[in-house]
Order: sequence, then C-alpha cells, then structure tokens
Amino acid sequence: MGPASSSERPAFPAPGPPAIPFKSCPIATTLGTLGRKWTLTILRDIAFFPDASFSMILKNNPGLRQRTLSLRLKQLVGERLVEKSPPTDGGRRRTYRLTSKGLQVWPILATLAQFGVQNHANVVFADRQPRNIEDVYPTSTAFMMGRFANLPFRRGRPNPPSR
Repeated sequence: MGPASSSERPAFPAPGPPAIPFKSCPIATTLGTLGRKWTLTILRDIAFFPDASFSMILKNNPGLRQRTLSLRLKQLVGERLVEKSPPTDGGRRRTYRLTSKGLQVWPILATLAQFGVQNHANVVFADRQPRNIEDVYPTSTAFMMGRFANLPFRRGRPNPPSR
C-alpha cells in the first residue's frame, strides 16, 4: 500500500500566510532569546518561584554551570524579561522575578508543560499516564495560559480539530 494521497490525508488547520510581511521571522527572532541553552528552564524557575535566587536556580538545574547561569541571567535582564531585586535582608542574596514583558513567557512555558505531560508521560510521571495541564495545575491554568487559555489546541486534544 503506497502513501496516502493528499485527498486521503486528514485536514489540519493552518494559519496561512501573514497579513503583513515580516522583515525577519518572529519565531526565529524569539528563539534568538528564548532558544539559548538553559534559558527556558531558568525562566521556568523564576516564573514558578518568584524571588528565585541564583543558588536556587543552580540547584534546580543539574548540569547548569555558574558561569552559564550568570550569562543567561544577564541576557534575560538585558532583554527586560527578568529583573534583579536588591537584597532585602542587607545581605548579598539577590533574587530574580519576571517583568511585565517576562510575564508574556507564561503561555510558552505552559504550552511546553502541556506538551510534556501529554506526550512524555513515561518520563514525567511515575505511573506513565498522560495528563492535561488542568490536572497538574488545576488552580493556575487560566493564569498560565493567559489569553491562550481557551484555544482548542491546548484543551487536551493531541491533534488539532479537523475542519
């Protein structure tokens, strides 16, 4: 049996071409910042644990070196995704939190988490059973997804709905 013809393949929704031309691909441009090694896991720690310290981020990411963390935090501060808070106790312990621009990363993190709990359950969960993001973060789903909370692709459907 040969490959299915185009008329036999299920139809998947596609956005089509953009309404305005791009000077540069917005996905590639975003990955220039968020696609650097360790960046998303560092942002995850800062997003899930407001006032995350350097040492806490380092501890949560085995294999992450101090120099790399220092560079990534400097880049994230420079991109205005993260802000460094001065020590509150008079000591040297600075903490990091998302800026208003950095809060826009929440839906990206939530979508990655959704993909992971559905498609990598054998690694993520001891019982190896896929779940939806609502099962894992029942009180925070709407916050995490922001304006993307009600889109059909994240409501536990492994495939986009057909037209």
